[in-house]
Amino acid sequence: MEQKGSEKDKERIGAEEKIFCRRKLWKLPGSAMWKILIWRIITDTLPVGVNFARRNIQLEIRCNLCGNDGNSTETMEHLFGDCEISKRLWACTELGIRPSQPHSMDIRKWIMQWINYLEKLEEATSRLVRFMATLWCIWCVRNRILFKGEVFHPNLFLNSWCQEVRKADEVVLECNKDRVKRTHAAEDMGDERGKWLRESRPFFAIGASYNCECIRIMVDAGWKARDKASIGWVAYAVTGHLMVEKYKAIKAESALQAEAIGLREVVLWAKEEGRWHVEVSSNCLPLIAFFAGLEKAHHTTKEILEDILALSGSFHCLSFSYIPRATNKVAHSLARKAMTL
Repeated sequence: MEQKGSEKDKERIGAEEKIFCRRKLWKLPGSAMWKILIWRIITDTLPVGVNFARRNIQLEIRCNLCGNDGNSTETMEHLFGDCEISKRLWACTELGIRPSQPHSMDIRKWIMQWINYLEKLEEATSRLVRFMATLWCIWCVRNRILFKGEVFHPNLFLNSWCQEVRKADEVVLECNKDRVKRTHAAEDMGDERGKWLRESRPFFAIGASYNCECIRIMVDAGWKARDKASIGWVAYAVTGHLMVEKYKAIKAESALQAEAIGLREVVLWAKEEGRWHVEVSSNCLPLIAFFAGLEKAHHTTKEILEDILALSGSFHCLSFSYIPRATNKVAHSLARKAMTL
C-alpha cells in the first residue's frame, strides 16, 4: 500500500531543511509570499509538472517557459535553474548567479546555500531580497502562462521583474530605517546596555523561555602565546550539584580567540552528552555581547562563533550570559591548571 502524499513529503524533508526553515527562512526580510514560495520549494510541495505526475494528476508536465518542444519536463530544478528563460533572468540580476546545465545540485540545497552566502556579503539585505524576488518573478510568469493562457514574451518578465524590484527596494529601505532606529536606540541606552549584560541576563541562541530548567556551564580561558593557551569549564546540573570539571591545553591566536574556542568546546560537549537545555556563562563580555546582537564578531573569532550558531540548532534551549571573573573562579582555576600541561 502506498503512503499518503503528506507522509511522503515528510520523508523528503531532511534535518538541514527543517533547521533552515525554523531558524532562518521566516526571519529573512521581504514579502511573506516570497518566503512561502521558498518554503514550498524546500518542502517539495510546489505544484510543478513533475509533482502533478507523481500524484497521478493528469496535467501538462512540460516547462511552460521553454517547453514548447515538449521535451522539457517541469521540475523545480529545471524551472528555477536549467530553463534557458530563467537563466537569462538570473544573468540580469547582478547577483553573480549562473546556474549550471544540467542543474548539478538539489534545488533546495542550492537555494539554502545561496541565501547563506548572500547574507555574508556587503549589502546583504539588498542581495537577499532581490534573490527571493527573482524566484517569485519566475513563478509568477510561469503561472500567468499556465493559468491565464498568456504567450511568453520578454515583456512578461520585464513587467513582473520591475514590479518585484520595486517591492525589493521598498523592503531594503524599511530595513535600513529599522537599522538606524536600532542604532539610535542602542546609543540612547548608553551604559544601560552594559548594565543589561552585567546583570547576567541570558541571551538565547535558540529557544526563548526563561523558565527552562537548564544545566549551567561556566567556562574560562587562559592565553600567553599561540602555543600557550588553555580552557577550563565546570558544569552544574539543574539541581545545582557538580556534574563535571574539564580542562585542556589549546592553540589560539589571542585571548579572545581562546575564549571563543572555550565556548565552542562546551557547546560540543553538551551536544555529545545529549544535554538539550543549556546555559553557558563566560566572563568574556565581547563574546556575550555578540550573542546579544550588540557587537560584531572579530575576524579571529568569526568562524568559531558561526560554528556555535550552527551547533545551536541541535538544542531545545541554548543561552549565553555574562558573569564577572570573581564568580567564575572554578573555571578560571581549571584553565590555569591546563596552562601547566
